[in-house]
Amino acid sequence: MPDPSRLARAARVGLGAGLAIAVCSAAALWTELPWVFPSLGPTAFLAFAAPAAPANHPRRVLVGHAIAVVCGAAAVRLFDVADIPAVLTQFDLPHLGAATLAIAATAAFAVLLDAEHAPAGATTLIVALGFIRHPRDLVLIEAAVLVLVLVCAALRRLGLIRTETASSSGHVR
Repeated sequence: MPDPSRLARAARVGLGAGLAIAVCSAAALWTELPWVFPSLGPTAFLAFAAPAAPANHPRRVLVGHAIAVVCGAAAVRLFDVADIPAVLTQFDLPHLGAATLAIAATAAFAVLLDAEHAPAGATTLIVALGFIRHPRDLVLIEAAVLVLVLVCAALRRLGLIRTETASSSGHVR
């Protein structure tokens, strides 16, 4: 049987991440726009599982995803793949070039600007591969990340998120 503190932490992480995604999902349902996208999940998970980790600082989360969107969109333009449908099972050289450039530029700029946030690497691939491409939707990516950061801040203020960290042995300190 897991120890009670682990069960409590699991409940906080699960409920917090779920609530953050539920808020974005409600916005998606209400607006019929893509407020939920694959890299938002790991962002929510990390925000609640390791809120004190440097990579989960709100500035790093927001700036990291913004860098990812800009680098992904720039790579799409440079490789001229804006009008080519995205397909995960049939890659072409321009999409692969865009993906490679996008992740390399995102990683470099994230380090340069002290905005390292691993889920942003998924965001840049989502954009570079063309899964989210409309300029309005690119702005929505950042808006959804901001909503997630605000939900985290609200839950922290209510005392529902603790800034505990897990040690290498897996125990919460």
